[in-house]
Amino acid sequence: MNKHNLFPIRQVFFALLIACAFSACSTEPDLLGLNLTPLGDRLNGLYTDTSTVVAYNTPIDTLRTSVLPGYTASSYTSILWGAMYDSTFGKVEANFATQLWLSSLNPTIGANTFADSVILQLPYQALFGDSLAAQTINVYELGESLRGDIPYYSDHFITPSPSSLLCSQTFVPDVKDSVTINGVKYQPMLRLKLSNTFGNKIINGGAHLATQEAFRAYIKGLYITATPKNNINEGSIVTFDLTGSNAGLQIFYKAPSDSGSISLYVNGSSSQRFNTFNFHNYQYADPLFKAQFFSKDTLKGRQKLFLSGMSPSDIKITFPYILKYKEKQRAGFNQAFLVIDAPYATATHYPPAQLALYKVYKDGLRYSVEDQASGTAGEISGTYDTLRKQYRFAITQYLQNILKTGKQDYYLMLTTGTPGKLSQDLVIPGTMAGKKRLRLELIYTTQK
Repeated sequence: MNKHNLFPIRQVFFALLIACAFSACSTEPDLLGLNLTPLGDRLNGLYTDTSTVVAYNTPIDTLRTSVLPGYTASSYTSILWGAMYDSTFGKVEANFATQLWLSSLNPTIGANTFADSVILQLPYQALFGDSLAAQTINVYELGESLRGDIPYYSDHFITPSPSSLLCSQTFVPDVKDSVTINGVKYQPMLRLKLSNTFGNKIINGGAHLATQEAFRAYIKGLYITATPKNNINEGSIVTFDLTGSNAGLQIFYKAPSDSGSISLYVNGSSSQRFNTFNFHNYQYADPLFKAQFFSKDTLKGRQKLFLSGMSPSDIKITFPYILKYKEKQRAGFNQAFLVIDAPYATATHYPPAQLALYKVYKDGLRYSVEDQASGTAGEISGTYDTLRKQYRFAITQYLQNILKTGKQDYYLMLTTGTPGKLSQDLVIPGTMAGKKRLRLELIYTTQK
C-alpha cells in the first residue's frame, strides 16, 4: 500500500474515532434543541463541559411558611419541628404555631366537670438528622391570634410567656415503630400530656364554645418549640402530619355523675399554621457559606455551595462568557444542561428529592426558565437521579435566547423544590471542585 492511498484511509479512520468519542460524550444530542439551529447551519457538533460558571450563595426574601391565604389543604398538611447543630448551617431550630378547631360546637358539659387528662397527638412523617438524639419539646398556649388573611414567614418569631407553658418533655423521636393505645396499634406518633389547667379553661369556656370564631378568639392556638442543640452533629428535624386522622388534641374530663371528652383538631383547609426557622444568624455555619452569604464572595462558590429547605438562601448562577460563542464562533446550542452532583446519602441524611430553577431579572422579578415549558420531564424538572446521583436542568432555550438578544440582563437561581416545607440540606461541589463540580454541559454547532 503506498502513501497516496494510505492518507485518505487515515482520514476516515480518525473521523470515525472522533465520531465515536463525540457519541460517548453525549446521549442522543438531536433530541432537544436542534430546532433552535437551522438544518443548513449544522456543520460541527461540539461538546464541552468547561464553560465558565459563576455560582454563589446569596440571601433571598424570607421564606413564606404559612398555609393561608391561598394554599390548599392537600398542598401543605405537614409541619417541621426540631433542633439540630450540623457543620453546614450550624444551629437551627424549627418551631411552629397553629390554630385549633373544635370537633363539635356547644359540647354538653355537666356541672363540676374537671379535666382528667389532656393529650396532644402528633403523627410522624419523616426525620432528617440523628435519629438517636434526644429532643426537648415545649408546648405553649398562643398569646396572639393568627390571621388567615395574611401570610406568615419563617422569621416571624414568637416570644411566648413562661406562664403559657403547657408541657415540656424530653424524648427520642421514633418515626418507625407503631404506637399501641388501648390495645389498638396506630401509626408512629408523639403523644404529649398537656396541663390540665389548659383543659379546664376549655371545659369552662361556655359561650366561647358556641362558634369556631369565638373559640379561636378564646383559644388562639399552640406554639410548639424545640430546645437548641449545643453539640456539633447532634439533633434532627422531624416532619409531623398535623391534619391526619390521628392528629389532634383530646381533653378527657370527669364529673360527679359524668365523664367524656372534647376533641380539637387542625383544620387542613382553614387552620392557619406556619413554621419559624432560627439559624442564629449563621454564626455557627460553614465559613465558606458565611463568606458567600454575607460578603458576596463569589470565589468561595468555587469550592462549595449550599442549599437548605429551611434557609432563605439560594444559589445565584451566571455564565459570564456565554456570549463569546456568538462573537467568535457564531454558534447555536443544541443541548445545554446545568448539572448538580449530589453523591451522598445515608439513612438520615439524604439529598432533597427535588430542586428548582428560576430566572431573575435585574429588577428582581422572578420568571420560569424557558425550557420548563418543553422537553423531557426528567431533564427539566430537577428531580434527583438516584443512579447518576445528580440533578440535571435543561437550559438550552435559556442560553439560546441570550445568544439571540446579545445580552444577559437576567440570571438563574437554584433552590430546593419546596422551600420552607422540607428539612434536608445539600452541600454541592463548587464550580471549580474537580470532576463533580457544578457545571454546564454544552453541545453546540458552529455555522459557516
